[in-house]
Amino acid sequence: MEDKIQPYRQPLVTAAGIILGFILNFASTWVKAESSLSDAWAYFIGFCVLTGVVMLIYVLFRVLSIPPLEVDEAIYYKKTLRYFIIAISLAFVGVFVDMFANFMES
Repeated sequence: MEDKIQPYRQPLVTAAGIILGFILNFASTWVKAESSLSDAWAYFIGFCVLTGVVMLIYVLFRVLSIPPLEVDEAIYYKKTLRYFIIAISLAFVGVFVDMFANFMES
């Protein structure tokens, strides 16, 4: 049986891996840095970054696993792509909120 989404797998794995690396690098420096943000904003940023990372790992799992035979591959890939877009959007919202707060502080 032919895998119809094979040409889309490698670019999505590459993009997810690169973005995951950048987000984890941001998270490691963000945790160590002192910030004048309130606790509520810090929890919001942490929630966005953590949720984005978990969803990106889930996207990698979905794209690297073989969908069940009874599932339409195009629908499976579209759903995975939606998860990917939501994941990077959430993570970037957290990063941009922190960047904006640091910019306004200076």
